[in-house]
Amino acid sequence: MLIVLAFMFGGILIGFLTRKKPFRYTQQTLAVLVWALLFLLGIMIGGNEQLMKGLGAIGLEAFIIATLATLGSVTAAACLWHFVRHKNK
Repeated sequence: MLIVLAFMFGGILIGFLTRKKPFRYTQQTLAVLVWALLFLLGIMIGGNEQLMKGLGAIGLEAFIIATLATLGSVTAAACLWHFVRHKNK
């Protein structure tokens, strides 16, 4: 955990010191790194025999949680949109 925090604060420091000279390819680099991390995560999950055996139950629970979270977010966004829209009138 200490290593993760050190990397994060190192990035903050580099960003602070170079804030006047923005990186040109930050977004593309970040996208490639996220895809690489997802690929490596898939390799780890695929290699875990115990996890692969329970994937059906885990998948159903994950689907239910993701669906309910999405519905909650959409509902909250609609309520906020309604509130903001009527406040401006």
